[in-house]
Amino acid sequence: MQPTDTQVERSLAALRERQSAAGRAIQHREISALDLPAGLIEQLAAEPAVRADRLAQARHRLSAGEHPDAQTLATKMVGRLVCDRLR
Repeated sequence: MQPTDTQVERSLAALRERQSAAGRAIQHREISALDLPAGLIEQLAAEPAVRADRLAQARHRLSAGEHPDAQTLATKMVGRLVCDRLR
């Protein structure tokens, strides 16, 4: 999923709120496979690494000569990292 600008802003706000409420940097809790629902890893492994519909859209845009600029790519990458930080 590619997060929207609004989702990124909300994620940043949530991270700031969580950090200030704790008064320290956000800590990650380590989990083990036993903490996961049964069959989750197998189910995820069976999923394709890339969504076919998104790949087809990207190929169509590239064949039409549409190339995203570096700023757009960087913004999307940072947005994805910010949203993933909440998981």
